[in-house]
Order: sequence, then structure tokens, then C-alpha cells
Amino acid sequence: MTLEQLEAEVLALPKDSQALLLARLVEHLGQEIEIEPEVAQIWAEEAKFRNKQMDNGQLVGIPAEEVFERIRASLQ
Repeated sequence: MTLEQLEAEVLALPKDSQALLLARLVEHLGQEIEIEPEVAQIWAEEAKFRNKQMDNGQLVGIPAEEVFERIRASLQ
């Protein structure tokens, strides 16, 4: 399995599962800051809420490419 295939599978997961996976990966990587399960749950709920808003047209997302470009530009 390639990294791109794995990424596609992860992005196909429900948002709450993605948040839990992220928390587990951060923990596995030995980060000093742990994501508490309660916080992960709150973020998962927020992600679901925002996803619903986007589906209803109440919220417009910013493409990841644009976000990363803004970040790169701010670092120069």
C-alpha cells in the first residue's frame, strides 16, 4: 500500500474516526502534548458540525492548497 492509498482510506473515514486516529498517531510519535479523549471528542463533534454546515451551504471551506500556500508565503 502506498502512502497516497493510505491517505485516501483515512480521508474516507468519518471525521470522528479521523480525529481519534490523529490522537493515536500523535501519542505513538511520542509528542509531549497529548490529546485528551474529551478534547478529541469535542473536535470530532466540531468537525461533524462544520461538515454539516458545508453540506447545507452555510459555510464555505478553503482548499488545502490555498491554506498551505498562505502558510508558505507567511514563512518567507
